[in-house]
This record gives sequence, structure tokens and C-alpha cells, in this order.
Amino acid sequence: MSTTLRTAAIIGAGIAGLACATSLAQAGIAVTLFEKSRRPGGRVATRRVEGLSFNHGAQFAAARGPDFAALLTELTTSGTAAPWPAAGHEGRISFIPGMSALPAAMADHAAKLGTQTNTERHAAFLHRAESGWQIRHLDAADIRPGATADSGGELSEPFDAVLLALPGHQAASLLATAAHPFAEPAKSAVMAPCWAVMARFAEPVSGEDVRQSATSPIAWAARENSRPGTKPAADHWMLHASAEWSRAHLEHDPEFAASALIDIFRDETGAPAPDMLLAHRWRYALVETPVGQPCLWDAEARLGACGDWCLGGRVEAAFDSGIALARAALAQV
Repeated sequence: MSTTLRTAAIIGAGIAGLACATSLAQAGIAVTLFEKSRRPGGRVATRRVEGLSFNHGAQFAAARGPDFAALLTELTTSGTAAPWPAAGHEGRISFIPGMSALPAAMADHAAKLGTQTNTERHAAFLHRAESGWQIRHLDAADIRPGATADSGGELSEPFDAVLLALPGHQAASLLATAAHPFAEPAKSAVMAPCWAVMARFAEPVSGEDVRQSATSPIAWAARENSRPGTKPAADHWMLHASAEWSRAHLEHDPEFAASALIDIFRDETGAPAPDMLLAHRWRYALVETPVGQPCLWDAEARLGACGDWCLGGRVEAAFDSGIALARAALAQV
């Protein structure tokens, strides 16, 4: 392999992947992102349904360290982010018009630095050769998330380095195609699933805007129209099931999850029957047991991995892990 780091492929365009891409591109590395979804963002996501926005992934962001704080300050100044008082703790930030505005802003910055992004492409196999790493990638519609395949699809040009910004278990599967020992620590990270339910009500639900519980099957419930920058709209709510409930019902269909959780919500709040109801299953939603180090990086192989599963269950943890991996890779340039 080349001893000079000039090109890098990043697999996964969530917060970790975007942070890593931006840092590398700022240093002059030619970066190509592969993302299985239609747009960047990962679990920092917003779904728009019938004119309403539902933030069905990460609910807010908060900064503990200087790097992420600087980004939040920049986005707050530009009007893309604002404090969300209803979320219950000072420093919890929501984005305008939805949480997906955070990765959208990061992706735009990365693109201006020359980063190329391939969406709806599933990275299925890592091929190592003297000329570098090649990625076999398929149309995301043709292969399930986390699956691998050593044939079909397209084979990328060689890259000097390949960096994985995927959930731990998905990263482990891909690392195994390269027979790399990082597959084991990636697999060791424990991530809880989460059923997310989106509901609209013709009449407002009474009570507080955000409800959190350590004992209810619904761990989090938020009135989406209480977020900063929200235009007047029908009362609509985001419900996140607890890890325990989500694990117990992980393989049920969305209709079951939506019906069961809205019944619990109505019992707890006295809410009327919703006039719109949807559910989304996150198989890897919240980090319960992280790897315990900022990232994984093999300088000799030019192979690494990052994500919130390295550090903990926060948006900032994903950001910090991506930055850490970029810095590790750049240390040998």
C-alpha cells in the first residue's frame, strides 16, 4: 500500500462519518462517502408526513466538549439550531426545521470541501490489495442492512484508507470480510433497539410537552410542535419505547408496535385517539455498553472505525469519535 495518505473512503454518513470526512477534507485528503440511505444523517433524522415533521431518531444534542460546542454555537448563530426549553435540561439543542438539519449542515460543509457522497449504496465487502482498499458496493435496495457479499454490485477505485462509521455490529460484519481483528471490539459494543411511534391528534394532548420515564414502556414522549422554530400545526407527538420493551417486541410488525404504544400513551395521558399513526424500528438506537475508547485505528492497514458505540450514547459522542479517527489517520500523513 502507498505510504502517503491521499484518499480515504468513509462508509456511513451519520454524524461520526460526516465529522470524520470534514476533518480529513480540511487537511486536503480526497474523501468519498458511501451511505446506504437516501440522505446523510443516520439516527439524527426527521421524517416529514402530511406536512408535519417527526424527529424519530435522536431527540436533541448537547455539548460537553469544545469541538461540538463550537459547531452548536455556529449553527445557533445561523438560526439552524436553538435551545429547546421543554426538553427539561439547560443546553439541550434542537435543530430547525428538524433534527436532520444538523447532518444536512455538516454534509453541506463537507461537500464544499470537496467530499464526494454516494447515497443509496451499501458497502458489502472490503478487498485489500497492494494498490489500496477497494469497496464492493451494491444498490441498498438489493441487500439488507449489515449483510455482506463478495460478488455483484460495483467495485470502487482503490483508496489509501477505509474508515467505517457504522453501528458496531454492522461495522464488525464488514471488518470480518477483511479478516481484521477490530471486528471483535466492534461486536462487543452493546446497542439497544428502539421502537419509535409518530402520532397526530385532532385535539391537543393535555399536560407537559416532554415526558420521560424510567419505568414506563414509553421512555420518552415529546410534543413535536413544542420544538423551537416549529410552525403552527396539529398536535403531533414522538414516542420512544424503552430498551426493554423494544427488545421484547423487536420482531413484531410496525402496526403492532404503533397500536400497543399508543394505547399505553393514552392510558398514561388521557390523550384522544390519534388520526395518524406510524412506527419506525431502530435496531441499533442507543449505546448501552461502549467500547471505551474514542475510535479504532490500524495505522499499518490504514483501516479504522468510529461511532457513538466507541464512547457513549450521545450525538456528541459520535461527533467526537469521528474527529478522533480523522486525527489518528492524519497523524501519519
